Amino acid sequence: MEITRRRFLSTASAIAMGTAGAVAVSGCGAEEKSATAAPEPELKLTVAARSPWMANQVALTSANELFLGLPRFPGHETTPSVARRKPDGSVVAFPGNSWNEWKPGDDGKNAFVYVNSLHIFADDTVWCVDQGGLRPDASPKELSTPKPGAQKIVQFDPHSGKVLDVLRFGEDILPTGAQMNDLRIHGSTVYLTDSGLGGLIVHDLSTGKTLRRLSGYKEMLGVVAPTPTATATGKSKSKHRTPKSDMIEITQDGKWLYWAAPTGPFYRVATNLLRDASVSDAQLATHIEHVADIPLTGGCAMDTHENLYLSDLDNKRILLMPPSGKRTVLAANPELVSPDGSFIAADRRLYVPAPQSERTELFGNPKDLTKKPFLILSLELPKKFDGTELGNAVTGRSG
Repeated sequence: MEITRRRFLSTASAIAMGTAGAVAVSGCGAEEKSATAAPEPELKLTVAARSPWMANQVALTSANELFLGLPRFPGHETTPSVARRKPDGSVVAFPGNSWNEWKPGDDGKNAFVYVNSLHIFADDTVWCVDQGGLRPDASPKELSTPKPGAQKIVQFDPHSGKVLDVLRFGEDILPTGAQMNDLRIHGSTVYLTDSGLGGLIVHDLSTGKTLRRLSGYKEMLGVVAPTPTATATGKSKSKHRTPKSDMIEITQDGKWLYWAAPTGPFYRVATNLLRDASVSDAQLATHIEHVADIPLTGGCAMDTHENLYLSDLDNKRILLMPPSGKRTVLAANPELVSPDGSFIAADRRLYVPAPQSERTELFGNPKDLTKKPFLILSLELPKKFDGTELGNAVTGRSG
């Protein structure tokens, strides 16, 4: 039997949502909704922003200034990489200078090459993660291999666009094949996932010290997707390479770091152990907790009650997964195509971009089938949904 991408996605979703359920991190069994219970009415997603460029990340300041991460995806190489929504609703390049003007052949040291994630924390500054090279599953080695200094994290002032900080790491932290994927900050500590080789990176902003953790460990690799079956022409239908450790969240108190590959599972580990250089990776691995198996997921968000909001790729919906492990469909929308990195704003609105990645040639389509504009959808979080208390945005503020 040919294992098509759609068959794999459906199977993965069925496995993740099956009778085994999630494993609650507290050690309790996962709650299951009674078969006779009336389902909670789904919330309505509305269009919050429209972008002329593919957008896979969204973040907002406390004043609701909206910023977008725009990946240089195959077929979408012409992009400013980061954009800001103006008061009139239009979307423009941010910061609006040479940072947005990279082209093949440039060294990429002080320009966006491939921005894979963007986030805003308590101080309202904009943090961008630039992988420094184009996608290895769609680009030649000379374009997918980051030039020295091109893979970086850049912090911007949201109003002036001034660069506040640039973080670059050596080969001990980013060996060949490493790709910084997403970040969260708590206090003075930056936590990152490496989706290229699989691993976690911990950087202390106050001391400048950096650790690479659990590199290549099985908990960083996710469930391995089957290799696409070759067609009659000898070419596989999809060139897409599933990332390894990708999604990342940190609890409001900063005590637990969560991560997952798109195929799952979700894991967590205590941050005090993660930051402790005297704890070896082998020792650290014994403290990793399995949180839950998940359907194929493009992105996530976490609130102050440790509820996870999962972007269910196969079903164009958002799943709510509280610490108990019970899962509920929070919202669904046919426009939610390839939902990716989500964000909970200060006013308790959940924002989810729909980059339509699965409609590109990278996923085996005969041509690019994406439609402009690219949508960012949102919904207002109620105080409670399906019996679960919903929290506020996790901002990374200490205390």
